[in-house]
Amino acid sequence: MAYHSSIKRILGRRLGGVLAAGVVVLAACGGGPAAVSPNEIPELEARLADNPEDGDVLLRYAAALFSASRCDTASVVAARGAQAKPRSALAPLVLGQCFEQANDFDQAVGVYAAFLKTFPEERGADAVRARQMLALRARATLRAQNALAQEAQLGTEGGDPRTLAVLPIDIAGDSIYQPLGRGLAQIFTADLALLQQFTLVERIQVQALIDEIRLAEAGRVDQATAARMGRMLQAGRMVQGAAAIPNEDDVQLSMAVIDNQGQVASPSARQGRLRDLMRMEKEIVIELSAQLGYQLSEAERRAILENGTQNLVAFLAYSNGLVAEDIGDFSAAAAYFQQAVQSDPGFQQAREQFRASAAAPAVENATPGQITTVSAETVQAPDVFGESVADAVSTSVADVAATTSEAISATSTGSTSTTTQQATKTTTSTPNPTTVIKGVPPTITGVVRVIFRLP
Repeated sequence: MAYHSSIKRILGRRLGGVLAAGVVVLAACGGGPAAVSPNEIPELEARLADNPEDGDVLLRYAAALFSASRCDTASVVAARGAQAKPRSALAPLVLGQCFEQANDFDQAVGVYAAFLKTFPEERGADAVRARQMLALRARATLRAQNALAQEAQLGTEGGDPRTLAVLPIDIAGDSIYQPLGRGLAQIFTADLALLQQFTLVERIQVQALIDEIRLAEAGRVDQATAARMGRMLQAGRMVQGAAAIPNEDDVQLSMAVIDNQGQVASPSARQGRLRDLMRMEKEIVIELSAQLGYQLSEAERRAILENGTQNLVAFLAYSNGLVAEDIGDFSAAAAYFQQAVQSDPGFQQAREQFRASAAAPAVENATPGQITTVSAETVQAPDVFGESVADAVSTSVADVAATTSEAISATSTGSTSTTTQQATKTTTSTPNPTTVIKGVPPTITGVVRVIFRLP
């Protein structure tokens, strides 16, 4: 398994030196939800001397060492504990945070990702998700700062043309739609990442660079700036686009590829009702893949069409969640992502990001000694509105786009027909304000209001 392989690599690098120093690096105790203290270290070492294979004691010992800022030893002990109790979230939390403290965010993200791939539903997995998100954000900021500082050394050559980066989509229209710029960039990135030939720069990495060079204040990224960003991101090509969302006329969405010299390919554009925005996005991705010289397989085509959501209310809530997440307001992000899941229970990306954002405040604010506490907690799944709940909401949440099956059918046949489902012009919903890590006081308050003014 990938997780086990990661643990073995850590042991291989660090175990020899720790054993040579005569440090006890064996087994742990089932400390439950209680916080851990450096004062426990002597007792835990004595217990390990009697029973060196006790995985629970190993992991609590690793946590105690971590709380004492002894990461070199804590990492080895945590790796040994992970071999004995691979399903425990405590091991990756110790290992990952030790890597984070050393600014080795690649290793931290790798440890978190390996655990989540193998044990995505274990107790404490949401705390690991939150730490992974925090590590990704910290890595993105550090990389952006380094790229800006070393821009002169990067020269005029771009990166590998198979490496792509998607800029935030420029939205012209009512301010209510502005978050769609980040949501569309995220879904374009996710869709293009399904193409085997290309490597996609993470959206948060692109956003971190924009934030560092203050491009957001300019309102728009021109071709020369896009090429500059491509060089700093080591992306051979950038994908840039715009969407016009007027109050009455049809929506227009266009995307274009920019090479490392600032040359722009012919844009791919679509026009239609706002409710068809997600279908238009899929059609443009498929068209752009051809412009990039890639022949889609039927499996890749279907994966693109099925990725994300066709529910525009859910997608706008998700986009608002990305904006809140980008500024570090994880409580608000969790509320928005919860709204997205309530509007479309099958929106997997929103569900995953809800779990990470809901866990993030408690994880981010936990003291080193509370690592054992957060490792044992879980996030409650977002409630999906049933009929009784829907009746209590003044205006029900309505789908404003075609279903996934309709979108697949329309794109496959070249049809531009729209769904006959009617959309409400104003949608108001109230997410559950108390969905947090079990045992942690709620931090989300108030109402998240999603309002659409459909053309």
